[in-house]
Amino acid sequence: MASSITKTFDLLAQSRNSNAINALILALDVDDDLIREQAVFALLQQQSARGLVEVIRRYATHSPAIRKLLETHSKALDAAIRQCLLHGNRELQYCGLEFVRLNHDFRQIPALIDLFENKRLVNHQPDLATQTLRHLIGQLYEHFLDRSVDSVYSRSFLKNAKAIRREILSSLMKASEHLQEFDRPEEIMESLLILGNVDDAAIRKILWHSDPETRRLAEQVLRESKHVGVMQLICDFTGVSYPNTKALEALAERQDPEFIAHLLRWLPEHPSELQQTNFRQIGKIVWLDVEQQDFTKIPPVLQTAVIRLISLLELDLPSKKHAQRWMLQHGTPAAKEAAISILRNPDPTEVAEMVLENLDSEDPVQQAWATCQLRAQHVPDAMNLLIEKIDSPIEEVREAARKELASFDVDFVLEHFEGFNPQVCPSVGKLLLKLDPRCLLELSRAMAHPLKKRRIKAARCAQVLELHGELIPALAALTEDSDDLVRRTSAEILGTLSVPAARQALMPLLTDENTRVREVAVKILRVPEKTDSTAVSPESEKEE
Repeated sequence: MASSITKTFDLLAQSRNSNAINALILALDVDDDLIREQAVFALLQQQSARGLVEVIRRYATHSPAIRKLLETHSKALDAAIRQCLLHGNRELQYCGLEFVRLNHDFRQIPALIDLFENKRLVNHQPDLATQTLRHLIGQLYEHFLDRSVDSVYSRSFLKNAKAIRREILSSLMKASEHLQEFDRPEEIMESLLILGNVDDAAIRKILWHSDPETRRLAEQVLRESKHVGVMQLICDFTGVSYPNTKALEALAERQDPEFIAHLLRWLPEHPSELQQTNFRQIGKIVWLDVEQQDFTKIPPVLQTAVIRLISLLELDLPSKKHAQRWMLQHGTPAAKEAAISILRNPDPTEVAEMVLENLDSEDPVQQAWATCQLRAQHVPDAMNLLIEKIDSPIEEVREAARKELASFDVDFVLEHFEGFNPQVCPSVGKLLLKLDPRCLLELSRAMAHPLKKRRIKAARCAQVLELHGELIPALAALTEDSDDLVRRTSAEILGTLSVPAARQALMPLLTDENTRVREVAVKILRVPEKTDSTAVSPESEKEE
């Protein structure tokens, strides 16, 4: 039975009798999937425009197998699809548009463009036709995006994309020459600007050499379109020698969040010299003006791009300062660091204030950033603040403090200990022991330095950091120093230690040749030995 049916459809497919077409069209409505599928296949072989139009009319009710068959033979349907689009009634036009959209039939884009001409859409499918044109143009544009990354654009679904793009640009260019005859001319213009590149003849003609009304429409699309292709075209004009002024004006004046986000995502980390020149030509951007700035709408990941953009522009000083202050207060750590360099000569006081504000932030990331900036921005009392942060309950802050104190050694402490807050000095001593296990040896060596001032400074440093109890041998050696002031200093420091070794080191000074040194030793040794090591030392008299 099946064999007989197959033979019958084979004969109908080869017949040139008009009744054969009628029979095949009737078979399209039979309640049998196999018969309908063979009828469709036979009509594809017949290449009858009337028969194929009827196949398209029933597109919505076809089985998946028939739809797959039509997809693989879509080229054979070209004439019929065009007939449905341009000359069919509302029902046929709907079916034709659905077929074109679902099968990504880019060959029908010229027919879609013709559909917008001469009021053909008024009584048919204006919205569906617009959606279909947008869909196909968008799909074709996506094909040319970077497919080197793993994304939805990495598929290769169109072998002759470049040729199709050239053909479609040609059709769009012809349509743009008489847009007054088109319904929804902005759709034609947007399609042209989406597919066109800055070096395409079609783009140059439409933006430079078309009639004033057409140029006004192009400028409107540049200012309003949210499609990534149009927004990218605007950005691409910053990289050519003679950019279109209206494109640069659109870049400067657009304030919609879609364009701002696209501009910031695209902005190169290292712009070319040509791009730098063109951005300076733009001068200022509306949404970066001091009265318009609202960086709360900028995703944190794009904040550093805002700083790069500001650096490229000839922005006025108030706008730069306002942006800098906002970023220093609310930006990500990377944005804060970049913001410091917005101005050629930033006010160090203002920057220091911002750092201190962030140091008290409840956000651990902001606190950590501020901790890293204490020394770099010359914040007053930076070392004491850093030492406090080493014991912060927040891990990120502790790590930042450790990183900043990586160069914290004996030489650094000897240079700065006199400026430390007395309340944190014991913590500094413990920190030094933790960070530099050789610190006691280094301090001992400093006490044996050839320069008198260096020896005294090392002894005083050990006392201030409460490390002198660990350095009694080195201090005892100073009691035999040839310089009177050195011997007296060591005596005063040893006198603060109520341990036998310290008092024993003072005994030789009872017969010292210098009266003041003897007096210090006698006064200390007269005091009964204490159980703690916190006795207050007499201060040395200042000598030249």
